[in-house]
Amino acid sequence: MPRWVEVYPRGYRVKIRSQGAWHLCNPDATRAEVWAAYERWESDQYGKVFTISDLIDLYFASPQFTKELKPQTQKDYFRYAKKIRTVFGQAKPDTIASPVIQMYMDTRGQQFPTAANRERTFLSIIFRWGKARGFVSIEDPTKVVKPLKEKQGGRYVEDSEYLAFYTWLESKGHTAHAAAMEIAYLCGARQQDVLALKRQDITEEGLLICQQKTGKKQLKLWTERLHDAVELALKSNTRSKSQCMHLIRGRTGQRYTRDGFNSTWSREQKAATEAGTLPARFRFHDLKIKGISDFEGDKQEFSGHKTRSMMERYNHTADKVVSLNKARIKGRKDTPKDTG
Repeated sequence: MPRWVEVYPRGYRVKIRSQGAWHLCNPDATRAEVWAAYERWESDQYGKVFTISDLIDLYFASPQFTKELKPQTQKDYFRYAKKIRTVFGQAKPDTIASPVIQMYMDTRGQQFPTAANRERTFLSIIFRWGKARGFVSIEDPTKVVKPLKEKQGGRYVEDSEYLAFYTWLESKGHTAHAAAMEIAYLCGARQQDVLALKRQDITEEGLLICQQKTGKKQLKLWTERLHDAVELALKSNTRSKSQCMHLIRGRTGQRYTRDGFNSTWSREQKAATEAGTLPARFRFHDLKIKGISDFEGDKQEFSGHKTRSMMERYNHTADKVVSLNKARIKGRKDTPKDTG
């Protein structure tokens, strides 16, 4: 069958994710008739001007997007594409020059430098993907456009704030959130990595954490506090008959989705702040900042980041370095040289 063609109750159709579906022919059509109908559709579809929006649609329908990228990454790319379509969507890919992208970065970056950088990266991805497959003739125009300097995101959570909210969660019966909070802090882990933890990740030596973003695995060796956090997670759903193997689970016994987890987190943060228990709200992701900042040792190894510069975006504490300890040199009077 031609690409994107599938069988459905009314016959054969072309279906492209995020773009739509087009009826080709009836169920009794022969293979040759399906191909002929597809070629007519393709001629009508691409007889028009090929635009950036068309290129994005083709990329989103490709195996490189649908099969190779993780769901969260796909979700992020859909978000970046929405802005790119608004600005560049109707332009021909081969007409996009570096100065145009630089102007976009200058304008967008005034308020949202991080978003501008992510959107630039997405543009680069679709240009390189399109170039390799003959949809684009020019070289990637984002190459000479440098990323903008990003501010250090998030904030450091003070010990008193951490304890106040941890206690609040326990008092409200949200023990799974309290356990997730502890694991994220003690392991310097991302939310998605904590929610992905399963019972088989509990080993004799420690807790095995796989970074969903990079695929890197780290065995976080046991401490008494980490062990207690895992035990709390296991006990949070002892009444549930669910056979779910995930460590962090909701009250139904099923694994938490990111949206479901965040909904409870946001609601309780707001309630704790309004009650005066918590001085200011903080994100779950700020726990990774606190964990890396509080860790005394090789912070890059602890965080699992590939480079020190990536780790430093999370480190909100000053480096401790030994000061110079050198004896003061006493002043002396030089004797005049004999010039005779």
